[in-house]
Amino acid sequence: MVANFEELNDAQTNQQLDNHLNHSYLKTLQLINNNKDTLKMDDLVLLLYGHSAFQNLYAGCELGLFELLWKHPDLSQTEIAQHLQLEAYPTKALLLGLTALKLIQKVDDKYRNSLVIQMLFLENTWKEFYDVVLFEAKIVYRGSIDYVESLKQNRNVGLRQFQGQGPDLYNRLHEDPGLDKVFYNFMGSWSKLVTPLWLKKIDFSNFQSVVDVGGGDATNSIALAEAFPNVKITLMDIPDSCKIAQSRIDEKQLTDRIQVVGGDIFVDEFPKNQDCFLFIHVLVIWSLDKNTTLLRRAYQALKPGGYLIIFNMMTSDEEDGPLMAALDSSYFVSIPHEGGMIYSWKDHEQCLRDAGFSQMKRIYSDFWAPSGIIVATK
Repeated sequence: MVANFEELNDAQTNQQLDNHLNHSYLKTLQLINNNKDTLKMDDLVLLLYGHSAFQNLYAGCELGLFELLWKHPDLSQTEIAQHLQLEAYPTKALLLGLTALKLIQKVDDKYRNSLVIQMLFLENTWKEFYDVVLFEAKIVYRGSIDYVESLKQNRNVGLRQFQGQGPDLYNRLHEDPGLDKVFYNFMGSWSKLVTPLWLKKIDFSNFQSVVDVGGGDATNSIALAEAFPNVKITLMDIPDSCKIAQSRIDEKQLTDRIQVVGGDIFVDEFPKNQDCFLFIHVLVIWSLDKNTTLLRRAYQALKPGGYLIIFNMMTSDEEDGPLMAALDSSYFVSIPHEGGMIYSWKDHEQCLRDAGFSQMKRIYSDFWAPSGIIVATK
């Protein structure tokens, strides 16, 4: 009797398992038919070896391979080894990785850049792209090792990978020789790529005073001053960043147009009666509560009818992408400051409403990075 009872239990268990598997299988088919589940095994392989994929890209940049093939396309493996001063074995491994990743093309026994890489040179944006790669290699990779721990502890644990006692990455950069240069080169290059996206969409000719909150090395302030000669700009940031900003402003002979104010933007008073406040690549650093605090301070300092402009990468309101914005969020979770990420359009709009704004509009950008603009009016 006991044996028959066990067999009955086994039969019931197997039937339940079959029913579960059938249900899961049908659910999977339904998702595929709805085009919601599109992951392929090749995609999974690229994720599994994503670190190696990036290291091949970084090696191609750092060793000068892409620049070599830009100047001298259709070189053989032996010729590439000679130009890069590499032995045959590492050259073979590098070219295999870059070819498989489609970064370079192999035709017969000759190599050339992919069209996308070629376009970076043709459009004269290779340096900017290279600076982004260096930033990922030297800063993002270092701190992202603590991404899982950051999620568990709900704080930017990856900051511990950077020497110094500052409360965030920006205050520690200057304590790590050479790292500040990597960071500001990246920020300057990234701004050069995306500044036209907001500078051409917003007419600043009616403004007399603009405050660039968290203006960094002054790339954005300088671009604004050069494009609109009538505008007076106040740049606010931490003192160490302001030293770099002031140096660049002096070089451009714009000291009469751009005032630099060092301090804490959460504590120090915002300039009053301003026509416009700019928040460019700033509101991805902190929590939504802190963002609301900054926006409220700006609202109070604006003239009636004044403008507040947010520009940075945005995720969709559905919070399912775009991919670049989603992946970049892990950097903000792990390293710079507690609470940051790439927020959705609706997140920023809610912060603006909580800060006192009622009029706002979205301006979408046509660019490979999902950047966007929100203009709010007091």
